[in-house]
This record gives sequence, structure tokens and C-alpha cells, in this order.
Amino acid sequence: MLVSLRYGKEVNKKRMANNLNERQKKILKILQDANSFLTASDLSCQLSVSTKTIYRDIQELANCNFEEYKLIKKENLGYMLVKEHRNDEDFISISNPEERRINLLLYLLSIAPMKTSIQKLSERYFVSQSSILNDFKHIEKRIEPYCLKLRRERSGTFIKGHQLSVNRLMSVMIESFLKQAGDPFSQYAIPAFIDQVKNDYIRLHEIKKILHDIQEEHEILLDQPFYLTLFCSLLSVVEKNLNQLQPAFQEKSFEPVDSSSKIYSITKDLVKKLEEYYSFRLKRSDFNKLYYIFKAYKLNSRILLNQETEEIMNEKVNLLSKQLIKGISEKSGYFLEDDELLNEQLTLHLHSMVYRLNHDIYIVNPILKSIQSNFKETFEMVKECAELVNMKGCFVKHITDEEIGYITLYFQISIDDKATKKIPVLIECSSGIGTSHLLSEKIRKTFPNLDIKRIVSQHRTKICDYSDIELVISTVKTHNANNKPTILVSPILNKEDKHKIEKFIDDYYKKQKTINMHEGIDSEKQLNNLFTEY
Repeated sequence: MLVSLRYGKEVNKKRMANNLNERQKKILKILQDANSFLTASDLSCQLSVSTKTIYRDIQELANCNFEEYKLIKKENLGYMLVKEHRNDEDFISISNPEERRINLLLYLLSIAPMKTSIQKLSERYFVSQSSILNDFKHIEKRIEPYCLKLRRERSGTFIKGHQLSVNRLMSVMIESFLKQAGDPFSQYAIPAFIDQVKNDYIRLHEIKKILHDIQEEHEILLDQPFYLTLFCSLLSVVEKNLNQLQPAFQEKSFEPVDSSSKIYSITKDLVKKLEEYYSFRLKRSDFNKLYYIFKAYKLNSRILLNQETEEIMNEKVNLLSKQLIKGISEKSGYFLEDDELLNEQLTLHLHSMVYRLNHDIYIVNPILKSIQSNFKETFEMVKECAELVNMKGCFVKHITDEEIGYITLYFQISIDDKATKKIPVLIECSSGIGTSHLLSEKIRKTFPNLDIKRIVSQHRTKICDYSDIELVISTVKTHNANNKPTILVSPILNKEDKHKIEKFIDDYYKKQKTINMHEGIDSEKQLNNLFTEY
């Protein structure tokens, strides 16, 4: 049970602080620096006084009104000095083992690859070290499908794995929290061991509020992948700073930040909120990391920055886009290089992708498994082609499956559009208006991939324009000079007529794929020459 020992709000803080003796001031300093529970015995040893003296001093401190702090007492654990705005839930032991394991797993992910000790975890969750070791056994099984491992070494315990794998699992857990909190979007297939367990990790509540405020103040709306990526980064930054876990190695540095940009302003405000709330000061590398995430988001949102490095990147990304479209055209059999929308949207996405991957920003793709399942052929084509093109052009170090999934969607839309492109048809009939329109309606309902451009009567066939027509369906057994494929049908469109039309449609699309493949070859020499510039 937690007890707050702060009383007497009407007492003047300055006066009371001045009345503290040197030993009481030392107690405050020790508790502030510890950031954890200390018993009266711990304090008495450090100050070389009796525990009774400590109890009297604690009571004196409890009667002080410290605006920024309050004194917390927990039975069998001792005393802790905490920030006034922090929720007491920070210090409530979690009685449900499954909830504790979720909490523990999220904490280990957030500080990865930094290490902690079993003793510290035991103190953090108010359980025995044997309970923590038992939790580890459960966690090891849970993280294996995410290509992560729990390492226990003499120097400490930590989660080992690629940052993308860490982000994947963290994102699933954050999504579960958001779902439990009532947020509308949730695209992940959340595993039962996460979905069915209450996730009340206090940092998630805090970061969710900070992210909400920053989006409101700057009138931005982060889409799900960037929101989750930023959420993961913030959780990691906060926990590492609060627990004083900083990497010994020098973190990578990229291009300098632009202090005159809107992105800088957003990042600065976000960092200010974090520093004020948690009373720490972020390193420059943490600031830059958040800045780069916002910059990648802006690149994805058509707000491209006018810098020299951006112009160089634009040249290479345009080349990457052309090579990908060319490669998928050859593999799929559909000529996609004339698809202006694909060219525009894919190139825009690739600008952001190249920037992200070259800045070690790994976004998650909540629908990756669905893409791999529903568009398996296209996904595999894109992956093979992307790896080949990247190997030749050295655009990024490695293109992740998450990114391949997003690229797949652009190509799938274009391929579907090509595959379902309607065949322009002209219907020739005798002079009967009723018969011609009845036939036209039957054809429309039976063959949705036929586009009936015109209906002409027999006596007007010689003056009719056939230039935009791929098929003539006629009820008139006469010869015309238009040189277009013609299918003779009865006015009632019987079974045999339908079979003839179906065969034409099937042959037509097969022929189009062959033509598309040949059209794609023509530009090969020109595009290969582009590579020599890099």
C-alpha cells in the first residue's frame, strides 16, 4: 500500500525549506538522487545516525509543502521522493503475473539494447528475484517469433535483436494499449498474450498525452506508421534518460538540423514538453533522432525541403523509381511505365523511404502479413526487383519487408487497373432500336470488362469511326472494311455467343501482356545508361 506523506499545503514552502536542518537537506538530496525506495536503515547508514532520528526527520519533511515533490512511503520498501505530477500508479506493485510480464517486457524493449540487473527489476516490481527469473522464461518464448532474444550476462540482462524487430513488438504492444484506451484505429493482429492482458504502463499514458498535445498545437495528424514509430522512439528516449542508461558508443550523426524549419520548431516544442515533464535534459543525439523522424514524415507528406542534399537525393530516388517500375513491368507482363499516378505516388513514397532507411528510422507496417498473404505474387516480385535494383544503384543499405509491403500496394493498384482495363466495344445491329439496346444491356451485365462505346445500325457502319474500338459485336452477317475483330451473335445472346466473347476477352488480355512485355524492353538501354552517372 502506498501512503503520501505530504501535508500542510497552506505552509509557506520557502519558510519551511529554510527551517530544515543540514541532515534533513541531505535526506532530501539522497532521495532525489536515488529515484527509488530507500528504507530508514539505508538512510541511517548513509548519514551515520539512528533510525529513530531518520523517522523524526521524515516526519518533519512530510510536513513541508514542496511544490515539485511529494514523499511516498511503501510498506517494507521505505521512502521515495517523486515528482508532484507523477501518478501513484508508478509505484503500485502489479499483483497479476501476466500484467507484470507485459509491463516488464515493454520496459526491456524500451531500453534495448541497454542492460539492467535482476536486482533492479526485483525492486522495480516489488517481487522476488526468483519471480523475475520466472518471468524471463515466459518472455523468452513470447519474443522468439519476433527474432528477439533475452540475454542474461554477468554485466546485465537485455533484449538482443535488430531495432526493427524491437519496434515491431513494441508497436503491437502500443497498439494493444491504444485499443484498450478506446482509440479507433487498430490494424494489427494482436497476439492473445498481449491483447488479453491489461496494459497499464504509465509511460504510455504520459507519451500519448504529449503526442496528442503536440499534434493539436502544430495542426498535424501523424499517420499510423509514423505515429507508432515516434511513440516507440519517445518511449525509448524517456526510459533511457529516466534510468540513466546511455550507450557508451558514439551515436551516428547525419546532416545538420535546419533551425529555421517548421520541423525544427515542432521537435523543439516536443523536447521541451518532455524535459519539463520528466525533469531531464535530452542529449543532442536524442533531439536529432526525433527531428529526423518528423522530417521523414514531412517528406512523405509532400513537404520537401529545399536543401542541396535533398536535390541530390531527388535525382537518385527518381532513378530508383524508374528502375523499379521498369523491373516490375518486365516481371508482371504489364507495361506500367505509362502510369503517371504510379510514377508520382511511388516516387514520393521512395523519397521518404530512402531518407528513413539512411537515417536508421524503421517504420512498422501493421498490414504486412495481410499484404504478403493477399498479394503474395506481387510482393515477391517487388522484393526480388527491389533487392536487384538496390544492389546495382546502392540507394540504401537494406530495404526492409515493411517497406517492400508499402511499395507492393502501389504496384498492386496499378496492375489491377491494367488487368481490369475495359475493352472498347462497338455493337452493330439491324435498325431495331429495342433489340440493339436489349443486347447492349445483356452484354453490360454479363461482361463488366467490356466498355460499350457506341451502338450503330447496319446502314451506318460504313461511315462509323472504328479507331478507338478493339472489338465489334454484331447481329448482322455482313462484311465490313474496318479490320476489327468481329463476333457474330444472336440478338438474345445465347450460351454459344457468350462463350465466343469470353474466349476473345481471355485472348485479348494474354495478348496485351505480351505487348506490354515488349514495350518495356525498348527503354532498357536508356535506363541502363542512367546508372553510369552514379
